[in-house]
Amino acid sequence: MTVSDRRREISDLLLQKGKIKVGDLARRFQVSTETIRKDLLELEAQGFIKKNKGSAEVLVETSASAYSQKSEKFIEVKKKIAREAARLVPSRSVIFMDAGSTNYQLARQLIMRKDIIVVTNFTPIAELMNANEIKVILIGGEISQVSGAATGMLATYCIDHVHADLAFLGTSGFLDSSGPCVENFPEAEVKRRMMQNAGEAYVLADSSKAKTRAIVKYAEWKELTGLLTDDQLDRQVLSSLKKELNVIVVDTKEEE
Repeated sequence: MTVSDRRREISDLLLQKGKIKVGDLARRFQVSTETIRKDLLELEAQGFIKKNKGSAEVLVETSASAYSQKSEKFIEVKKKIAREAARLVPSRSVIFMDAGSTNYQLARQLIMRKDIIVVTNFTPIAELMNANEIKVILIGGEISQVSGAATGMLATYCIDHVHADLAFLGTSGFLDSSGPCVENFPEAEVKRRMMQNAGEAYVLADSSKAKTRAIVKYAEWKELTGLLTDDQLDRQVLSSLKKELNVIVVDTKEEE
C-alpha cells in the first residue's frame, strides 16, 4: 500500500467513525505509530482532520470560532445527499466542487466516473480523484484556515478561465438569510465565481445548516439551480425555499 492510499483510507475511516486512536490505526495498517502520526499531521495540514494527543478526529464544515465533531448519523445524511447529487452528473461533464465534507462524500460517489473532469479548490477531493484515475484540475491559491480550501485572487483567476457544466457548492449555514452563506469573503467569492462559471449550480446542505447563521452570503437562492438537503428540514423553511429554487429532499429513514 502506498502512502497516498494509506492516507486516503485513514480519511475514509475517520469519515465513518468520527474519531479513532493512533494505536488502532497503526495496528490496522501494520505500521509504526510514528508513521501514523506523520500521516495525521499531513491530513491535518490539509484541513481535513484535527490531530489530538493519541487520536484524530474528522472536521466538519465550520464556523470561524470552532470545529465540531460529526456523529455517524450526520455522516450518513451527507452520504445520502451525495448519492442524490451524483445522479445529476451527466456523462462527459466538467464539474466544480468546492471544499466541505458533503462534497467529499460526493467525490467518493464519483470515483468510478472516468468520463468526467473535476475542478476543485480542495486538496482531499483532488487526491481522491487522482488516485482513482479521474482527470482533476486543482485550483491554487491561499489556503483558508477555516476550511482548508484554496481562495484568493489566484483561485478566482483560475475559476474564471474554466467553464463547467455543474457546480456543487457547500454552505456554513443560511439561518435568517435569503441565500447560502459562509464565514468569510474570500471563500464566498470563490463559491460565487464557481456558480457564475457553471451551467448549473447546486448547494449541498444538510438540514442543520438551516439552523446555523454565517455572515457572508455568496448568492441569492434564485440565482442557483437547486438545493439538495434532507427531510429533517423545517417544513416552513422548505416551503419558503421551494418558492426560490428547485429543492431535492433525500429520505433519511434507515434502509431496510
